[in-house]
Amino acid sequence: MSLRKALWFSILIFFVGISFSSLTFCLPAVDDSVAFRQEVEQMFRDATAQFKSGKYDRAADLFSTIVNQYPESHRVTGAYIMAAKAYYHTGDYKISTTLLKNLLARYPRSAYADDAHYTLGLTYYHANHYYEAAAEFLDVRQESSDSKLTQRAEELLTVIASSQLSLPQLKQLLNEAKVSPLKMMLSVHLAEKIWNTGDVNGAQTLLRPIAALKNGTPVVLEAVALLRRIEQSGVVKVGVVLPLMQKTEQSAVEGLGNELLDGMRFAVDDYNKEAMPKVNLEIRDSERDAGVATRQVSELTQDDQIVAIVGPVFSHEVFASAPIANKRGTPLMTPTATSDGLAGVGEYIFQANPDFSTRARAMAQYAYQTLGARTFAVLSPTDTAGKIMAQAFQDEVKKLGGEMIDVQWYEPGQTDLHSQFVPMRIKALQMAEPIVINFGPKLMKAPELKKMAIWGVPQSLLDSLTATNSSVSVEFLFGGQGRLIADSLKIPTQRIRAKYDSLGFPVTNIDAMFFPIAGSEEISTVASQLRYFNFQTQMLGTGNWNDLSELEQNRTYTNGIIFSSDAYWEATDQLYQNFASRFETAYNKKPTRNTLFGYDAMKLLLKVIKQGATRRAEIASALSTVRNFIGVHSKISFGNSRVNSFLTLMQFKSRALKKIAEIDVERKDITTIGQ
Repeated sequence: MSLRKALWFSILIFFVGISFSSLTFCLPAVDDSVAFRQEVEQMFRDATAQFKSGKYDRAADLFSTIVNQYPESHRVTGAYIMAAKAYYHTGDYKISTTLLKNLLARYPRSAYADDAHYTLGLTYYHANHYYEAAAEFLDVRQESSDSKLTQRAEELLTVIASSQLSLPQLKQLLNEAKVSPLKMMLSVHLAEKIWNTGDVNGAQTLLRPIAALKNGTPVVLEAVALLRRIEQSGVVKVGVVLPLMQKTEQSAVEGLGNELLDGMRFAVDDYNKEAMPKVNLEIRDSERDAGVATRQVSELTQDDQIVAIVGPVFSHEVFASAPIANKRGTPLMTPTATSDGLAGVGEYIFQANPDFSTRARAMAQYAYQTLGARTFAVLSPTDTAGKIMAQAFQDEVKKLGGEMIDVQWYEPGQTDLHSQFVPMRIKALQMAEPIVINFGPKLMKAPELKKMAIWGVPQSLLDSLTATNSSVSVEFLFGGQGRLIADSLKIPTQRIRAKYDSLGFPVTNIDAMFFPIAGSEEISTVASQLRYFNFQTQMLGTGNWNDLSELEQNRTYTNGIIFSSDAYWEATDQLYQNFASRFETAYNKKPTRNTLFGYDAMKLLLKVIKQGATRRAEIASALSTVRNFIGVHSKISFGNSRVNSFLTLMQFKSRALKKIAEIDVERKDITTIGQ
């Protein structure tokens, strides 16, 4: 909270505190009704005494009795407003509001009308209905003849206008203002909010007529000071290219674009409240068309005031437009695109969302480094994403030193995986069959024995095996590389074959198997048939496994699956709660997953601008050094590839989804959680 806002807040609390002490007992001697009743008079005096002594519950009951049982008495209007104030003190703002509205509706010319509007404003404020509170204070300021009351109403109106109202609410309130000083005061606060959106010209247009008055009044001085701040601060522009679908009717894509834009605007509004230079968004519609996106990016890069571009969001749009942004030296950051190769266009292109290869590499690193897996297999769909992830997984396993037993492919949506799992079973089981050397007289000759002795097998062991005509595995004699060593020494070996035709014999020599499925609808097919063909292995996946409903329906087969996720937050997380609460207050709706992606991408860009990078080359350089930027939906960490290398790892276990690790793939940095 700024110093000025803190001061205004203190003023508000002061006036709320004194409002009843100064107004409660200044009741007119003559009331609005003429039906005098002695018992009502006594009840009113008793209720007033209870109120003065702080017994608000009892006072509320007595005043309400007068309202309900003696509606024609001489004290009924006084009872209305005093009951409302008593309920206010108890914190029951709903009843207080109802009483005040009834008073104003039934007795619009009551001597208590101004006090009722003022009290209603206080009640609305404490119920967090800030616009309604401001409207009541505006009414009092413009209509009341009580100078003390109008002064307090104007001061409270100023407090709310400066800190609690949205830009649309301020505009509406300004339209309802009739008094020139109020119009100027509201215009100054409206100008500041407009400036906070980055609209410098709009703010200056509102302020200049007020500043030109030069009459020394507080509101004119404030306008002059704000105008000077705006003129000295400068402004930078950020381009935004999103599928807003303003020319077509594609509601799903339009929703995506607008949700992302909500997050970006919210980030800019937050930034512009305090930071310099101010940022203004130049928003363009890509129409989900690569040609349109390219044209929009091209136009933005030709504007020297555009320091960076956020968007487009679809990979095909980025592929088409990124070369132009890179050639013209304009940083372009896509918040959601996942295809490989986008950032590879050039040093000015950034992917805030991990690409396909990064997602696959994450699973290989976690399985090898944390789970201790050494043997692997892949079952992948033949779509583009599946092929990229399958290959990246294999490459990472090889780099780490693991062994890839088999890779099988299926068409997306295929429901019968017999022709994939059976060959994989055969290959895995064959690899599990022991390779032995038979020391019987027919197979073992002196030259072979000599080779083994020279290699390092103890002569006493060789003599014992020869004497007993034993058969032993090559690993027993030569260690883990026994098969290769036996082949290099040209020693005859035998494979001990077993009867593996039955599915009752499990495959246990694949430590982990990677499934980059094409969609969550494939969960049932893949998981159930993996179990049917009796593979006992750790299942690994990517984001398409993140479907709790599908996992739950197939929990017999999916229990234990580990997969990566590019977004994770908990409703109880303090960072998310703070964001969601402020966003809902500002936009009157809950944030979505897309909102978080837009907010975090824009907030990262604004962070480097705030740190002093205001030129295109400076921004690109600053972004390339970003490590572990903490967003609401995830962290963002750009390595040399300018692709976010951070992912969250999830596990479905015991009918619940749980975050188990965080991984920065570029740095091979894994942090386990709760393990």
